Amino acid sequence: MPERKVVEQIADVIRLCEDTDGLLIANREGIVEFQRVFVDNLWKSGETVGQHIFELYRKLDEESITIIQALKTGKPTYNVLQNINTRRGERVLLESTTIPIVVDGQVECVVDSSKFHSIDQRVIRGKRGISTLDRIITQDPAMLALKERIRDVAPLDSSVLIYGETGTGKELVAESLHSEGRRADKPFVSQNCAAIPSNLLESLFFGTEKGSYTGALTRKGLLEEADGGTLFLDEINSMEIGLQAKLLKVLEEKKVRRLGGSRDIPFDVRIVAAVNEEPAKLIQEHRLRGDLYYRLGVVRITLPPLRKRKGDIALLARHFIDRYNRKMKRDIRGISEQALRRLGQYSWPGNVRELQNVVEGAYVSARSEMLMVNHMTDVLDQGLMELDQEPAGGDTIGEGFSLPQALEQYERELVHKAMTQSTSISQAARLLGVSRQNLKYRLQKFDL
Repeated sequence: MPERKVVEQIADVIRLCEDTDGLLIANREGIVEFQRVFVDNLWKSGETVGQHIFELYRKLDEESITIIQALKTGKPTYNVLQNINTRRGERVLLESTTIPIVVDGQVECVVDSSKFHSIDQRVIRGKRGISTLDRIITQDPAMLALKERIRDVAPLDSSVLIYGETGTGKELVAESLHSEGRRADKPFVSQNCAAIPSNLLESLFFGTEKGSYTGALTRKGLLEEADGGTLFLDEINSMEIGLQAKLLKVLEEKKVRRLGGSRDIPFDVRIVAAVNEEPAKLIQEHRLRGDLYYRLGVVRITLPPLRKRKGDIALLARHFIDRYNRKMKRDIRGISEQALRRLGQYSWPGNVRELQNVVEGAYVSARSEMLMVNHMTDVLDQGLMELDQEPAGGDTIGEGFSLPQALEQYERELVHKAMTQSTSISQAARLLGVSRQNLKYRLQKFDL
């Protein structure tokens, strides 16, 4: 019965709404009739109504746009990856499921549901926009020695592996290695390997030829984009083991073949990689290949967490205040001694990045010439409250205590709490301030 077919199509559409970052309906002419977007990186809700689909996906051809294909064929497509640019020029992926509504054998409209994946990629050509050693703010002896080590190894072509917790400044070190070296005038390409779906990492690394998968265009991969310069691979341990093996082979041969391509393309790239967990642990748990680790870790740099360089907290806080003064045309003179003492009592699981966020939050709230304790964010207050609680078993740390394990447990609890408060992975990711793919990685890691 035709009515039953329509009901089944509507049921398919309802299922689309369960976990999505955006919904769109296009009529039989390809004109957008309805749009709702739940992330602000793409179009604003409703702003594309009345536009043709070709105006939204300007860099894709007819064969690469799932909505156009559904209008032409009347067939649905599921979880197709489409590579587009946002309003701000950021490169993103849309994981699209597209359902045509067919009545009496004719497509009346198409409903498209898309999940948003930020590629978290930067491509910088030339020195402008690249950090230098001067941006590493410190008076800590270990950090000062580390800056000298960066200056010494920067002119080399040897690959570098950086280990540091989240927020310790791994990308800052990578950029400094580039800006201080002989490749400074060449491209600097940064890619967070945890930010994108694993099934598309290969195409991003090696490039694609048109037709290699649905929606694929002829496009350079990361290794070609960075030719002559530096390629920074953050959280490389999130890459699947099979792809790690392919990357190792490509790095050893110094040539790459695009997906769907028929020729090898040579490249000259310095690789700087980073991990946010101890390499030995990653290798032991088979999340990082030992041979890739030794290939990437010709030079190894370990960044200390902020809790081990607390003498830098006041210096960094004042640095961030000066930055926001210049940016916001204000004149905050500094931070109170009481507030500094409170900052020094905190464990800073998010490291320098968390400190910056706390200072920025306090800066926005301040109505006086100094940042005070009452200007600190709720996150910091919660952390200090937990810190004030007496540890189980007394006021000493017992045998067997592991700070990394404790921090990991805290992270697990936050992820679990966000999921219980949310109706979808996308909503939970927005609540935690991470990408959807990044949250998926953590859900798998913690078996949630």
